[in-house]
Formats: sequence, structure tokens, C-alpha cells
Amino acid sequence: MTEHDSWDAAARARVSDRWSAHSAQWNTAMTDALLSAAAFSPDSVVLDLAAGSGDPALTIAERVIRGRVIALDSSLAGLLLAGTHARRLGLGAKVTFVQADAEAIPLAAKCVDRVTCRCGIMFFSDTALVMSEVLRVLKPGGRAGFLVWGSFEQPFFDATVGVVLRLVNGAQMPAQALEMFRFALPRSLERALRTAGFRNVREEPLTVPRIWAGSAEELWEYQQEISTLCHPLFDSIPTGSRLKVDAEVAASLSRFRNGNVLTVPVNVIVVTGQRP
Repeated sequence: MTEHDSWDAAARARVSDRWSAHSAQWNTAMTDALLSAAAFSPDSVVLDLAAGSGDPALTIAERVIRGRVIALDSSLAGLLLAGTHARRLGLGAKVTFVQADAEAIPLAAKCVDRVTCRCGIMFFSDTALVMSEVLRVLKPGGRAGFLVWGSFEQPFFDATVGVVLRLVNGAQMPAQALEMFRFALPRSLERALRTAGFRNVREEPLTVPRIWAGSAEELWEYQQEISTLCHPLFDSIPTGSRLKVDAEVAASLSRFRNGNVLTVPVNVIVVTGQRP
């Protein structure tokens, strides 16, 4: 499976009708943290990088009353799904979908008020080039906001992939999956923005809740579907160990049950910067 195939598969899983009710609030707090930091106005033109299947681009579109959103991603399959979802929500006229790489954004200079990127910047191969492109398309005084994962050593990962790593002899995180934590080191993404020329750069570590309206077993199944970069790890689980791993993950996730939902804390980092 190529990297594009992986992103396509993840996009399809995220918008699957099978999971829509369970996962409705799964990323809400993360999105809210990013959009609050980006501080756009109802008139803003917002570019959302690594838009995937439309989250958080469509949430932004709901909030920019008189503005518009440009959702950019390298995956055509994800954008097609996002377009379908946008039309269902009546947002089609407010969102433009662009298939392109963030290293070469096909937009004019100084044309957007805000740039957002949730859990995407760590996967771009040339961070400096992406930052240069973001600065180019931002209007003077415009702001960029990025949300990335904190360290791997946190409750959600410990209760899921961490269980696999502990119970399966020789199991290792795939190199591509480890890229998720590329900016977990404090100030590392802040330095990237400062080096690129952003001003008023601010980095803030946060712990926010992910809310799952279903069982621990269903959350584990969902996580395995959408975490396509971890498929080599999941595939390494011997058939004879599968039931033990699944039971241990379910038990670990069940600790987060709060009434009728699972409320799982996750550690993220939000970094913002302004174009001079």
C-alpha cells in the first residue's frame, strides 16, 4: 500500500456511516483548540492544509459566516468524500477543494487570512518549504495555526498501540507512524515557525478530551481502521495472540468510561504565528 493509498483508506474510514454516530465528537476538542488559537473572523478566508476528508475544514466553513474555506490535500479520494459531505451540510458554496501538495500551494501570494493544519504538518517532508509557502499565501498580519501530537507516552496511545508493543514479541512502531510525534519535543515546531520568519509565535501544550459514543471494543476497531500507518504493526499480531491483545486494549480503554461515553484525554501542542 502506498502512502496515498493509506491516506485514502483513512479518509474513507473516518466518514463511514458505520462510525459517524460513535465518532461525532472524537476530534471536536482538538479542532476547537486549533480554531480558537487561529482566531479567525466571520469574514476570514481560511486555507486548511492536510484537509483529508473535510475535518476540520467543514467546521471552519460553518463558522466563517461571510468568509470561505480552501481545503487542500494531496489525496483526491479524501477531497471527493469531503465534497460529498459539504454538499450534504449545505456548505458546498463556501468550500473550495484543491488537490495539491503543501510544498507547492497553487494559490496567489497574500490571498488568505488564516492557515490551519490539524495533525498534518509532521507528515510533510520539507517543513521549511511548507512554512515558506504558508507565509507566501498569508496576507500581511495573517495568522497560521498548527496542532500536533504531544509525546507517544500518553494515555490514549498507551492503551492502544502501546498494548500491542508490550504483548507482541518484536513488535515495533512503523517509521511512518512515528512521524506523528515529530514535533512532540517542546519548542521544536515553534522554532520552525520562527526560523521561517513568523512573528508573535506561541506554543501551548494542551490536554483535551476525545469523546467516543460507543464501547471500548468499537473504539479499538475504529482506531485500527483509521490508523493506516500502523497497519504493519497491527498485522504483526499473531493469530493466537489476537484475542489477548483485543481484550487488554478493551480493558485499558474502559478505564475512560464516563457515563455512556468514553472520554479519553490526549496531549497535543498548538503553535501559532503571524506573518509580518
